[in-house]
Amino acid sequence: MKKILSVLTILVFGVVLVACGDTNKDEFNMDATIKVYTRDTTSGTRDAFFTGISFKDAVSSNEKLVQGFVEVDGNGTMRSGVASDEFGIGYVSLNSLNDTVKALKFNNVVASEANVNNNTYELKRPFMYVTRYAQSDTEPADDIEALVRAFVAFTTTQEGKAAIQGKGGILEVLASDKKWDEIKSLYPVTAKDNSSITIRFGGSTSVESVAKALTAAFTPLAGNFVAVHEHTGSGDAVKRTWGSEKDAANSLHIGFASRDFNQGEKDLFGSASNGRLNWDAVVPVVHPNNPLANITAEQLVKIYDGTFKKWSDIA
Repeated sequence: MKKILSVLTILVFGVVLVACGDTNKDEFNMDATIKVYTRDTTSGTRDAFFTGISFKDAVSSNEKLVQGFVEVDGNGTMRSGVASDEFGIGYVSLNSLNDTVKALKFNNVVASEANVNNNTYELKRPFMYVTRYAQSDTEPADDIEALVRAFVAFTTTQEGKAAIQGKGGILEVLASDKKWDEIKSLYPVTAKDNSSITIRFGGSTSVESVAKALTAAFTPLAGNFVAVHEHTGSGDAVKRTWGSEKDAANSLHIGFASRDFNQGEKDLFGSASNGRLNWDAVVPVVHPNNPLANITAEQLVKIYDGTFKKWSDIA
């Protein structure tokens, strides 16, 4: 009798599991209203996304966006917003993508390292840096400037590139890349005890994980200086190194942007040490229950300008 009850219990439990299982994909309401998620107008991810889909009017203004859009302040909040909204759509940096959301192909091409490197994935953008020091062959003014120069050099080494790749950064690895041990003698400051020195890093939230991986790898090799990260958006990269906040309490020694610097920013920093860390991709994302697998630039524009109001409009 106990055996029969056990079998019945297992059967009933199995039916309950099936009833509560992943059936939503078959029941997705294509007539539901699309909920649009976007980043704020200072975001490099937003810039790359709207530039990449040829919707330039939406790069720095919300005027042309569909009414009722949701503005979020980072890749994490974008991801969690879409993950909890069955009818939402947004976009995130490739290096912050996870399985809580569904990545869409863009123009039938998957966002991947290989496709970014071979230029078949079109929604790509650079991760840039700028320091508060001019490019110069003269002696550094102090140990902070010397450490910043050493950090920039470290990003091009085998160890630096490995740290970038470890966080999803896409770059070219060359046989000629030096190891840190091969160039560290050029930066004698790194042989000192620098534990009393603080260097401030900030700017893009998309670059944050790469920047933190680089400093985690570099600080033990450079006298254990203190690396402070405060990432508040690409728009602050130049503002806090060379712009209106360069002398404020929240100024930066190195700022990062997840897009090319615009002409106004280049005019501000002039001959400052700057360059590209790596490439990244911007990925359109939807809720995992959404049956959509691919989306085009034209469809994305029509979603974000409000032409497409329901998911069935895309089909």
